[in-house]
Amino acid sequence: MLFAFVAPLPAFSPASIKIPPSDPSLQYIGRFEERGDARLFDFAGCEIRTRLVLNAPATATVELAQRHLPSPCTDPVRCGNTISSGFEVNAFVVFVNGTRQGPGGHNASFVTSKEQQDGVPYEFPLADLPAGTHDVRVVKATEPDWNGGDPVPNYMSFTGFHLHPASASSYFAAGHGTLPPLPARKLEFLGDSITAGYCNTCLGPHPHSPDPPDHREAFLATWDYQVGELLDAQVHTAAWSGLGMVRNCCLGNTTMPGIFRRTLATENIDDTWDFASWKADALIVNLGTNDGDAVLDPHYDYVGVYANLVADVAQRYGIGRMHAFLACGPMTDEYCDPVFKTIANLRARGVKAHFLDQRGFLNGTFGPPCCGHPGVEVDTAMAKYTAATVKQVMGW
Repeated sequence: MLFAFVAPLPAFSPASIKIPPSDPSLQYIGRFEERGDARLFDFAGCEIRTRLVLNAPATATVELAQRHLPSPCTDPVRCGNTISSGFEVNAFVVFVNGTRQGPGGHNASFVTSKEQQDGVPYEFPLADLPAGTHDVRVVKATEPDWNGGDPVPNYMSFTGFHLHPASASSYFAAGHGTLPPLPARKLEFLGDSITAGYCNTCLGPHPHSPDPPDHREAFLATWDYQVGELLDAQVHTAAWSGLGMVRNCCLGNTTMPGIFRRTLATENIDDTWDFASWKADALIVNLGTNDGDAVLDPHYDYVGVYANLVADVAQRYGIGRMHAFLACGPMTDEYCDPVFKTIANLRARGVKAHFLDQRGFLNGTFGPPCCGHPGVEVDTAMAKYTAATVKQVMGW
């Protein structure tokens, strides 16, 4: 992802009106944890929405803090890439009345800064707004800090929206309104770099450099995000580069089944997400690329772990109503046979499981690869195919 860097403002502004995270008119998409007066999140695609009703021009800002502790792991044999973990910027995309703010394309509207103090809230400009009604969306467009499977706390804290008057003595806010309801359809994705959008802008892999040190990814161009747009559905995505179902590409002790049970991926506490709070109509999974030959190793029991994960979620969401789409490809097809076995296992347990064929999308006819991963053009092709498949199976 390219960046439009906007320097954060001080988080103290007495001549402003604040809309706190607890305001009942705000909408949240994705996994958020309520902690004190803040809403904490770190998965890509987490989104906050509000409707502002102004009777005079104002500058809108969002107040965010970023947490990042130094890695406690120093053993390169055990820790893998965790030893390289450091503060990484998070990119956000802002929409005002449906219009993307900033330079356009796949650029971010604003990013956090490595100059920020750990856990300290800063204000980031969203837009200068005229009088009237404005619908505002703020979307996290990058995944958590990639560190090989031993997460270091890297979550964001949302502490409110601010409205800054052009003149404190003459400005009055008319308040904020109620947004339309969120889409009724709900899709949940579980995956790795293919789903997170690693390098999909073709700007190169993680350089560990300050300009900027991220994955050069644009989550809003990923195949999973686009599927939600095509099917008018809410999307929750738990995806992290380098992680697998039973074994990661680059060591580390945390795999995606553990991450999937968390509200905050980077806080190393499992079973914090309440699956009853948001029940998906379909679970779409693509995991196996990073597992390598572990998918065939009985010691890891890829099929058993995979089937138990999906069956557990199906029980929570309603085994008769939730559909599971299990993908293979496009970077390798080595895990396709284990996926077929997983589907057979699930069907025998009453789960509505289906194969999602994502093989062949990197054969050059759908667009160029980026760092060996799907680029934006390939993401779009995968999204169209996946949306059509899900729509047909679900009867939408």
